[in-house]
Amino acid sequence: MYIIMNSNDSTIIRNIDVSLARAFIATVETGGMTSAARLLNLTQGAVSQQIKRLEELLGKQLFDRSRRELTLTVDGERLLVHARRLITLNDEVWGLMNEPEFEGEIRFGVPRDLVRPFIPPVLRGFHDAWPRVHIDLVCDMTRLLRERMAEGSLDVMLLTEHSTPAHALRLMTDELVWIGSQDGRIHEEHPLPVATTSSICSFTATRVGALERVGRDWRTVGPVGDHDALLATVEAGIALSALLRSTVPDHLRILGADEGLPPLPQFHVNLYTRSDARSPVVERFAEHVRDQFARRFVSRPDIDRRAS
Repeated sequence: MYIIMNSNDSTIIRNIDVSLARAFIATVETGGMTSAARLLNLTQGAVSQQIKRLEELLGKQLFDRSRRELTLTVDGERLLVHARRLITLNDEVWGLMNEPEFEGEIRFGVPRDLVRPFIPPVLRGFHDAWPRVHIDLVCDMTRLLRERMAEGSLDVMLLTEHSTPAHALRLMTDELVWIGSQDGRIHEEHPLPVATTSSICSFTATRVGALERVGRDWRTVGPVGDHDALLATVEAGIALSALLRSTVPDHLRILGADEGLPPLPQFHVNLYTRSDARSPVVERFAEHVRDQFARRFVSRPDIDRRAS
């Protein structure tokens, strides 16, 4: 905080240190000060002190600390949008003065189940720094994204795969888990109803193989359409399905051995960049995606809590 007073002390101008606003936003977006510290390359104590300084400066309590998980107070909600605007303007000015003036288009392929849990902050951060770059987000299944990359219609893509090829970069590893409705008993049915969006979904063969190895009879529900339709089907208690643990919505339940279901293997989220037509802006975007995953999502506390 900076305070400027004139000669007769009648006017006080208070300036908010952008780093305090950045600590506030990082805490909100990652769900805790430990995750925010990782994102900002600070210690947890430093982030805690920055939040405290911001609250003292504004004279408002921004987080409700009476619960296990940090939640915003009414004043915190009011600050959120304006703090984002403050950071965006700061980053735009910094990028204008210190980074190349990238412009153009990037075609970014992402599996449908990864889009909502991971992609919004990745896109927002890149857009804030390089607003003249248009990102065409292509959402599809892993097999179809791989085909699009091979034909040259994608520049960068994420895939969920059992292994990581030499020409790809592993961003994170996560466990495939069974999911069902919060209070449903669908896992007791025989044959077991399992929902899928497509026979070529990368998780379909894995689910079927696990059930067949333990001799569990099953039947397919679907294809149900898109990813949202799959989640609705599971939430309605009509069928089970499987997702990466870190992408399971809070309103669904993770199932396992207690429900008589076999374990499922791990998958890797891999980053691919088109090798035959690389450009500086594509390279910069790929670096941004890699950095955001490393800072935001690897060993994220909410993932760790679900694993325990």
